[in-house]
Amino acid sequence: MEIRTLKYFLAVAREQNMTEAANVLFVTQPTLSRQMADLEKELGKKLFVRTNRSTTLTEEGMHLRQRAEEILALVDQTKAEIREDDMDLTGCIRIGAGETRAMHWITDTFAELRQEYPGLTIELFTNNADGVQERLEHGLLDFALFIEPFNPEKYNFLRLPEPDRVGVVTSLRSPWARLEKVTPEDLQAMPLLISSRSTQKTFDLTAWSKGKLDLDALDLVGRFDLMGNASLLIQTGKVNGLGLDKLMQIETQGLKFIPLDPPLSTGSLVAWKKFRLLSRSSQVFLDRLKQKLSDFSH
Repeated sequence: MEIRTLKYFLAVAREQNMTEAANVLFVTQPTLSRQMADLEKELGKKLFVRTNRSTTLTEEGMHLRQRAEEILALVDQTKAEIREDDMDLTGCIRIGAGETRAMHWITDTFAELRQEYPGLTIELFTNNADGVQERLEHGLLDFALFIEPFNPEKYNFLRLPEPDRVGVVTSLRSPWARLEKVTPEDLQAMPLLISSRSTQKTFDLTAWSKGKLDLDALDLVGRFDLMGNASLLIQTGKVNGLGLDKLMQIETQGLKFIPLDPPLSTGSLVAWKKFRLLSRSSQVFLDRLKQKLSDFSH
């Protein structure tokens, strides 16, 4: 399977038409059709559903599309890393993160480096721990910021200071807005949205409540990846979200953060894959972040 073939495949997937994809690629339609037929034969799977007007992907085709995009992204990333100028720091630093105010350690570090090295760029990917970890594993991220609990034993990592408070985000119009703290009994009575992450429990509510409740005891309305999107539903006053403090300008959105009682907080860490050779720009970024954390601790 050649890189060129994957590029051809992605063009057909995007255009959903063999003739239009051929025009984009500046090849003839019979040549492109033959390439795709050879790819299906090589993989032993049907990748397309062909009609007179369109060419759409089968389930196997959609799986290949995801992998092809990842492979080509890695190819481009590798080329960029090799081309980095030894005299002037350039390149892209790719960072994935969950939503936490600890992200300022990442952004502050990059902003400082960007002042010194204008050729540096950054790509930020925001998702829950599952989505971020998947991209880190596939080599599509240089670093990932994880909200604990998270098991980092297979990674190199730096633990960040300034833990986040855990609590409930509610609408000022909801009956829950009168609360100043949320007890286990309060939480059990609330219609609630929680994080969709599955690799680790979001928070150990059983330990926090001293055995009084667990996820099965909650009035669980649904799950979310990003609190920013979930806040639109929370604004209706019909549901609340379990999350972290200081993620949004909640006072301008008619929302209120209420901390848990007893208090619960969670930390964050920055991780990168063990035994992976970092690009020069990523290594400089890591060294600067380490220095900032060292200065803070002293």
